[in-house]
Amino acid sequence: MSAGDAGHRCRLDRLVEWGLGPDVLADADVPHAVTLVTDTLAAIVGASVEPEVRALSAAAPGLGGQGSATVLSSGVGTSPWAAALVNGTAAVRLELDEGNAFCGNHPSAHTLPAVLATAQDVGANGPALLAASAAAYEVAVRVGRGVRLRSAVHPFGTAMVCGAALGVARLRGLDVAQATRAVRLAAALVPASTQRAANQGATVRNAVTGSSAAAGVLAATLALTGTTDDALALPTVFGEILGEGYDDTWLDEGLGSTRYLRSGYFKTHACSRWNHAPIEATETLLAQNGFGPQDVVDVQVATYDPATRLDGRDPPTGFAGKHSIPFNVAARILLRDNGIEAYTDEVVKDPSVRSLMERVRVVEDPAMTAAAPAVRAARVTIRLRDGRVVEATEEHPPGEADRPYPEEVIRAKHQALLRRGLAEDDAEALLRWCDDLPSHRTLEDLAPIVGGRP
Repeated sequence: MSAGDAGHRCRLDRLVEWGLGPDVLADADVPHAVTLVTDTLAAIVGASVEPEVRALSAAAPGLGGQGSATVLSSGVGTSPWAAALVNGTAAVRLELDEGNAFCGNHPSAHTLPAVLATAQDVGANGPALLAASAAAYEVAVRVGRGVRLRSAVHPFGTAMVCGAALGVARLRGLDVAQATRAVRLAAALVPASTQRAANQGATVRNAVTGSSAAAGVLAATLALTGTTDDALALPTVFGEILGEGYDDTWLDEGLGSTRYLRSGYFKTHACSRWNHAPIEATETLLAQNGFGPQDVVDVQVATYDPATRLDGRDPPTGFAGKHSIPFNVAARILLRDNGIEAYTDEVVKDPSVRSLMERVRVVEDPAMTAAAPAVRAARVTIRLRDGRVVEATEEHPPGEADRPYPEEVIRAKHQALLRRGLAEDDAEALLRWCDDLPSHRTLEDLAPIVGGRP
């Protein structure tokens, strides 16, 4: 074994040991952990009205049989594996779930479905769920931060699986050796996830999130039942197969003192975060200059790689529009809105939207690429028919840890999402259930709440 290989194993062991320990969730971070859980559950329930989510939820008992893990789109109980699959798939459907720039991914959507399902299966209480979710989040971000994915690979379904496995392992009482094996096995189970699927609106991109959560559940079981692992699964899978390199120093860099739990962002625009800086810069220009779509000659959006991957000007569906900077800029100019209703097939096919999209060009700014992920910026330059050229730069779109939305904005978002999938009383009951997680002695009362339908 080389010195580098030995160093990797030691760093991973230290991370896993921390993730199983008593200090994963500081008292001061408990309210944020509750908000993370609420945000993810709201995204899942809000997506429950989407046809493919509803159909997959109905199929869950056939996949996993009966069990104590709740399918949030129906209230039905099934196995942890099946619940994690369905809930994880739903979590990212609307593109309104939390994310983290340091790993370029959505840690909670990939990990909480596995953690929640397992917590229900083992009879855990609210504090145990919160601690496991915090541990899973930290491990997911630390594993993901060192990944440099190939341009054809979409981030979903990749490194976050390691966090899911750790959270499940913690709840099931695995020791350090077993949990480390589970994390490595999880890395070996990741699916191939293509950027093209997202850009073309293929919802398999959501399913890989669900399969990643389910793989976290499976990995812990495999570790407990004797499946052996590849000691170098992480650097091989993430650094050679899916990625162009892997920096494993982030596994234990500042471990215990640097916490990534509060470093993520919350969203109100229902699209990929890579669109948010262009949307905000466009809104600044609209507010300051008072022009309309008929006044626009052309638009240039300069941003960082990999956001430049969202340069398509011909999204075939509303879901594909969530992954197109030209569409999102056009929607902002035409609709002044990037909420759920902006991302329908009808809006994407609207001739006025199409016309404006064709005038939007996306280019890379190398300085912005170098500044990411700490700064994920965009500069929008619009040439107007009256001869003016207007320009605005957005470096820190709202929702980031250093520019958070007001609490009431996020609360209103959660209420709106929950009311898409639940009757109003049940939506309010689920919000209270989340608020009270730190004192819950049992999680058994979740299923009756989400079993109510509008």
